[in-house]
Amino acid sequence: MARGTVHLVLVGAPYRHGVEQMERPPSALLYVGGFLRRHGFGVAVHHIAQRQMPETARAIATDPDLLWVGLSAMTGTQVTRSAELSRAVKALRPGATVVWGGVHPSLMPAECLAFGYVDYVVIGEGERTALDLSAHLAAGGRRKPADIPGLAYLDGDGRLHRTPDRPLERNLDDFRQDWSLVDARRYLVPYADGRGVYFISSRGCPHDCAFCYNLAFNHRRWRTHSVDFVVDELAALKAAHGIKYVVFDDDNFFANRSRALELLRRLKALEITVTWLELRIDYITAELMAELSGLGVGSVFFGWESGSDRTLSRISKGFGRDIIVEKMALLGSYPQLLVDASAIVGFPWETEADVSATVATALEMFRRKPFGVNFNLGLYVPYPGTPLVPEALASGFRFPTDPEGWERFDILSGEMRVPWLTLEQIRRYHLLDRFAKVLYVPGKAPLPLRLPAYAAALLAYARLHQGVLGLAVEPWLRARAERFWLERRQRRLAQRSSTDGSRVSPT
Repeated sequence: MARGTVHLVLVGAPYRHGVEQMERPPSALLYVGGFLRRHGFGVAVHHIAQRQMPETARAIATDPDLLWVGLSAMTGTQVTRSAELSRAVKALRPGATVVWGGVHPSLMPAECLAFGYVDYVVIGEGERTALDLSAHLAAGGRRKPADIPGLAYLDGDGRLHRTPDRPLERNLDDFRQDWSLVDARRYLVPYADGRGVYFISSRGCPHDCAFCYNLAFNHRRWRTHSVDFVVDELAALKAAHGIKYVVFDDDNFFANRSRALELLRRLKALEITVTWLELRIDYITAELMAELSGLGVGSVFFGWESGSDRTLSRISKGFGRDIIVEKMALLGSYPQLLVDASAIVGFPWETEADVSATVATALEMFRRKPFGVNFNLGLYVPYPGTPLVPEALASGFRFPTDPEGWERFDILSGEMRVPWLTLEQIRRYHLLDRFAKVLYVPGKAPLPLRLPAYAAALLAYARLHQGVLGLAVEPWLRARAERFWLERRQRRLAQRSSTDGSRVSPT
């Protein structure tokens, strides 16, 4: 018999062009929910769009078996949406226990608890803490929350209590994503000749990039599922849903090269192709690229971060501009392998010369691999808990203090303010990013669409080279096309299921 039902919620956040990305499965909820279910608790997972928040709040608040409701939030708009849903549940059912988890609450627990409608914050990995908290609540609170590691809460006098951190999990095979908690059809990504799925095979990263959440959240620890576990899970998804492709959503898939290659080889033997994975640019060698090409890997992502050696040193990246150019020359020998390449502009110490060096490096990368690099030149925004935050605070930056403020914490809009940049600079850097995106031409697009895209890319290259960014027609057309494609893709996924993505599992 179930010991009460835990409702786990993820509200979709706007992605590019304001389109909510709903095709990535709510992996954290499936991990936590699966672990709770194994231990006898009922679980309902709600992966919802913003428009579904009122009906979801009603469904949760009217569940007679409700034990607690958990919300996962990333920094930004999801904080605002999670706050709105938490308020709605509390208004409908004042005694409901609301729990927040995920990277943002873990790094800012006091601020989340101060909102007034969050009862507990789970800090760090959530599976075991969620189970201990569930047992505590199911037993009527007879166990003290102070005895549960990895938890933050306010006492009756409003004083913050934070229990000792729970050690990071060493064996990820103790946990699995329970796909029965959702309609898996929603997350089958359409390809021209089949379907794919997003999957996580590891957690964390061993490096120490100073802008990254991993330092504070995963403490430079990289942990993995075993190769056997990943192969078995993906083989089961292939048997159940006919998947032919997988996107590895790991922060650093290649932290262990031999493991990564063994996994790729075994998946190829299963006729599952990896279409996207993340590595570091300094991992790239001629031998590795030849192996990835032979294994059919479709694209790789890396953060090159800057074309300024001064900035690369300040952010502890571990390589310089020379490595970026050298590795791009290797990638240029494999035109079929696409590249997602991310950089950051607008750090507090950067001058216009630093930003110009980053643009010049992007153009050099384009010359090494024409039309095959999907660039992102994001504006630097301090992430909670990272080593660069003290310098940002000293420069006048302040994090939002209310839930509504986090909705404006949006680097994609081109309007987010940081005190060391003028609004004119922010808008110009946003334009640099938009023009850089035009340099990429999807190779699988029909030729009649590719020809004007090639022309637009060459024009964008010339504009970036000359610094002439006025009348941004090319980025506008590119953005309209991308928005149309994203909306069409989301509609196709939504048509596979008319539900909100929730499914209640009593045991």
